Amino acid sequence: MKPEQGKISSSQLMFLIAGLIQGSSLLVAFATKITKQNTWLVVLLGFAISLGLALIYVTLAQNFPEKNLIEINEIVYGKYLGNLISGLYIWFFFSIGSFNLRFVGDFSLTYLVPETPIIVILVMFAFICIWAVRSGIEVIGRLSGIFVIITLIEVITTSLLLIKQMKLTNFLPLFDLSLQDFIHGTHTMTSIPFGEIMIFLMIIPSVNKLNQVKSATLSGLCIGGFTVLFSTLRNTAVLGITATIMFSPSFEAVRLIDIAGVITRMEVLVASVLLITLFIKTSLLLYVTVLALAQLFRLRTYRPLVLPVCILMISFALLAFDSTMENALSAANDWPIVSIPFNFLFPLASLILIKIRRLHQGGGGK
Repeated sequence: MKPEQGKISSSQLMFLIAGLIQGSSLLVAFATKITKQNTWLVVLLGFAISLGLALIYVTLAQNFPEKNLIEINEIVYGKYLGNLISGLYIWFFFSIGSFNLRFVGDFSLTYLVPETPIIVILVMFAFICIWAVRSGIEVIGRLSGIFVIITLIEVITTSLLLIKQMKLTNFLPLFDLSLQDFIHGTHTMTSIPFGEIMIFLMIIPSVNKLNQVKSATLSGLCIGGFTVLFSTLRNTAVLGITATIMFSPSFEAVRLIDIAGVITRMEVLVASVLLITLFIKTSLLLYVTVLALAQLFRLRTYRPLVLPVCILMISFALLAFDSTMENALSAANDWPIVSIPFNFLFPLASLILIKIRRLHQGGGGK
C-alpha cells in the first residue's frame, strides 16, 4: 500500500509546479547580486535549460508509471544503493524545506515584524504548512490553483501601476557580464527556481491521467517562468542597479507605487503574495520529505511523520545560519553546486541505465 492514496488532476499538477517556481521568486534576488541588470537574461537561459530537465523528469516518470522517485531508485540501482540515493534525496528535500522556512523568517523580520522573535514566525508559518500536508496533496493542489492565479494578477497589476517609474536605461549596459558571472548566475537560476521541479517525481504517480503529465509539467514551468521573468523585468526597470543590495527587490519596487496619493501601500499586497507562494513551496517540500520517508520505510501513511519532521525543519532553519546574509550567500554560492547530482546527475543516470538495460533485454530476446 502506498503512503498517499489521494489523486490530483493534471491541471492541479500544472498549478503546483507553477506555484513551486513562484515560491522561489524571493530567491531571484540572490542571482541579482551576481548578474545585476542582466538578471532577466539568465532567467531566460535558466528557463530554457529547465525545459530539458523537465523532459528528463517526465521521461523517467513515464518509464515507471505509478512509481515515485523512491521506488524508481530501488528498481534502477537495487535495494541497497537505491535506498542510499533515496536517503540523500530525503536530506535534499528536508534541507530545501528548512532553507525556505528560514527565508520566511528573514523576510518577515526585514519587512513586516522586525521585533518578533524568529522562532514565533517560523512556528506560526509551519503550523499552517502542517495542516496543509496532513490534509493531503489534493488540498495543496486546490490551494495552488487559487494562489497561482492571485500571484499572476498581482505581478501584472503592480507592473502596470509602475510603468511611469520604469526606465529602459536601467537595463544598460546589456551583456555587461564576465563569463564566470554569467555561468554562475545561469547555474543559480536553473538550480533554484526551475531545477527544484524534480520533487514532482514524488507526486506524479498521484496524477489521475498520466498521459497528460508532460503537457501539465511544461505548462506549469511556463507559467512559473513567466512570473519570475515578468517580475524580474519590472524590478530591474524600476530599481536598476540598486536592486542588487535589496533582500526583496519586488517588495522595494512596489513600495514606489503612488497613484494620486490614493493607490499606495501596495507592498502589503506583495508581502501577502510572497508569503502564500512560500507557503505552497514549503508545504510541497515538507510533503515530499515525509512521503519519501514513509515510502522508504514501508509505512502505511506519512501523516504521523509530519509534525516531528516539521519540528526538525524549524530547528535546522534556526541553527543552520547565523544571519540573513549567511543564508543569502549560501543560496547563491553553495546550494546550486549541491543540487547538481539531485537535479541533474541522478535523474539522467537513471534514465540512461534503464535505456541501456532495455536495449540489452531486447538484444537478448532476439
